[in-house]
Amino acid sequence: MRAAPAFRPFADRGRRAIAAILLTFALFSALSVTLSIWATKRSQNQASVVEVAARQRTLAERYVSETLLARGGARADPGHTGSLLVRSARVLLDGGTAPSVNGDDDETTLSAASGSMVRRQLEQERRLAADLTATGRAFLAHRPAAAIPLTAHEHLRFRSPLERLRVIAALTSNVSLNAARTIANQTDDNINALITTQVALGGAGLLISLALAFALIAAARRQTAHFRSLVTSSTDLVLVFGAGGCRYGSKSVAAMLGRPDGELLGDGFTSFVNPEDRVMVQEACAHGEPRGIVFRIVNRFGEWRHLEAHVTDLRDDRRVRGVVLNARDISERVRLEDELTRQAFHDGLTGLPNRALFRDRLDQALARSIRSKEVLVVLLLDLDGFKQVNDSMGHDAGDQLLRQVAERIADVVRPSDTLARLGGDEFATLLDGANEAQAVAVARRLLESLAVPMPVAGRDLAISASVGIAVHPGGPGESESLIRDADVAMYAAKEAGRGRYEVFHYDMARESGELLALEHELRLGMQRGELSVHYQPEIALDSTAVVGVEALLRWHSPTRGSVPPTRFIPIAETTGLIFELGEFVLRDACNQTAQWRRDGLLPEDFVTWINVSGRQLSAGGVGALVRRELDAAALPPSSLGLEVTETAIVEGSPGDRARCELQELHDLGVRIAIDDFGTGFSSLGQLRYFPVDMLKVDQSFVQGVEHDAKDAAITANLVSLAHALGVLAIAEGIESTGQLTSVRAAGCDLGQGFLFAHPVPADEIGRLLSGDLPKPHEPRDSRHDGAGGKNGAGAEAAVRAVHG
Repeated sequence: MRAAPAFRPFADRGRRAIAAILLTFALFSALSVTLSIWATKRSQNQASVVEVAARQRTLAERYVSETLLARGGARADPGHTGSLLVRSARVLLDGGTAPSVNGDDDETTLSAASGSMVRRQLEQERRLAADLTATGRAFLAHRPAAAIPLTAHEHLRFRSPLERLRVIAALTSNVSLNAARTIANQTDDNINALITTQVALGGAGLLISLALAFALIAAARRQTAHFRSLVTSSTDLVLVFGAGGCRYGSKSVAAMLGRPDGELLGDGFTSFVNPEDRVMVQEACAHGEPRGIVFRIVNRFGEWRHLEAHVTDLRDDRRVRGVVLNARDISERVRLEDELTRQAFHDGLTGLPNRALFRDRLDQALARSIRSKEVLVVLLLDLDGFKQVNDSMGHDAGDQLLRQVAERIADVVRPSDTLARLGGDEFATLLDGANEAQAVAVARRLLESLAVPMPVAGRDLAISASVGIAVHPGGPGESESLIRDADVAMYAAKEAGRGRYEVFHYDMARESGELLALEHELRLGMQRGELSVHYQPEIALDSTAVVGVEALLRWHSPTRGSVPPTRFIPIAETTGLIFELGEFVLRDACNQTAQWRRDGLLPEDFVTWINVSGRQLSAGGVGALVRRELDAAALPPSSLGLEVTETAIVEGSPGDRARCELQELHDLGVRIAIDDFGTGFSSLGQLRYFPVDMLKVDQSFVQGVEHDAKDAAITANLVSLAHALGVLAIAEGIESTGQLTSVRAAGCDLGQGFLFAHPVPADEIGRLLSGDLPKPHEPRDSRHDGAGGKNGAGAEAAVRAVHG
């Protein structure tokens, strides 16, 4: 009998069993290794996803900051940052290569997101990123917010672009962090499942499985530590509140406030919140509502920081059981917004409210006045002669003067009044609850305050102002109408002599409309050739010879007839038409005088005089203009004379530059005369050194020289002064033989006036020069002279008929 075969482990059946066991082991091992490799790669991919998702918050904040800087005029490239934000959001959802940010990290290749919750969150983040960049572009392009369609949170479409930027950026950050948190939770769940599998495989006693399990545990712990590090090192402030107050605060909270963790727990955190915001924060921490809040908190250095927080109610989550605040410091953004708001509503030079803010406050005051029937007043103040300060002393000096004027006005008005700079040298004040008498008192104090010299560019400068007052009696009203009425009153003050105030009345409105119509007709008259130059002779009193003429401008309107120069010259001065008129008179006078010379009608010392206004002198260029016209007419410089007023050449006035030009012209041979001498405030010491050939005794003295002892004495003294300076003296406005006798007795060299001749066209002067001079005669009443004679009591008595 054969013995039973002994068991051999590697017998066929045994080998098959062992093979099966080994194969099973191999399969389990392969499965274990495959699971380990798959889990490791997935963990690495999820870690990369978390890093990119967390980076989205930084990109969203940077995009908002760069958009605000670009809107404020600073150098920034929000377009590039927005592109990175949108590309990263797309890669997080659909996979691909995530771009690097400013070279701080490498490009990261990600797989498409998995899991319905994660994909929903990342899809939401992608739409928010698109909405954020679209809103930013609209904000930079000043487009309305409602015109931008939103793909997420449609309820935000009616908010302003700036508010939408802030809210969408916060939502983008929160959605990114929530997605990262969900991915981290999924990673934990995957790791736990993998550990269970490895333990099951390890149950077979396979050391390799145990080794792999421990390796995976270590990897999981590293990933968890990495996730925790991302949260703790984030600049976002994370706080958890429960029944006892603050239970947890991230390191960034303590770092931002500069306080230890112990001072923040319990009621410590809310004790540092601004009292005005504390109730809101406590309500949010207790109930999880509202979902978004902005509040102020003080740090250890006493600085108030603005925090924007997203509130999440996780009291039902057993892992948290509290209300979570994810906050960030938006102090810089708030500062930029405040600065933009201030720039929009305040004057950059003086810091005063600008026209827009003044209009807003005036509208509010008028709205209150409808209910209360309370009286309110608008004062409009415009500096007199500010342009000359700018032209002669420079714009820096002008800016310095405007700042001091703003301070002077602020010292006069009440703190409750609104003081604004409307532009240029124009200031406005809203006196709420004041009546007309109080407003007049304020206007007087303003004028007195401005009359006190101010130190400007190393000099003491006194300046006057014209003030217009418009009173609203209470009830309904329009701000624009009230400002316009004050403006009309202010210009009435300027026309009345400047350095004064006027209260608006409705007759002023009619006068204002008349002046606008007259300005329009004057412009048309210049284009249509309605203006002409007349000439009035100047007579040598010892020989009655015609030794010169004065060129005077006349305007004959087809609708108004002869318009007195007192009506149109001030308008020309104000609008700048005086420059064109002056050039017209100068050219006509030069050409006409040259023609008289060619006709042999003029003696060698004959002079044609033209008037030059103070505005022309302060603007400069008179010398170049005179030289050009003399050359064009081939007229010797000695045949031309310029009449200027005292105030246009005194030292310290805007005429300093013009005095140099007149000196050059005088050196060239052009004659210079001081017009209306005795009515200004010139320094006799300066006259000694100024190039003067003739002094014109003002007709206001000549009119009374025959019967008024004071006028006679003044005339005699002015003539004596002229002779002492070595120049000629001419009496203007001679209308009677008695006046002629008196000025001859006073020693006047020349005379001019209606007694000799009225201003007449050039051809009549030609006939006069070619014949005998008519005998002196008593003129008709010059007050009825339609042309407004230069030296009569008509229009020319008050204002120069021409400013050449």
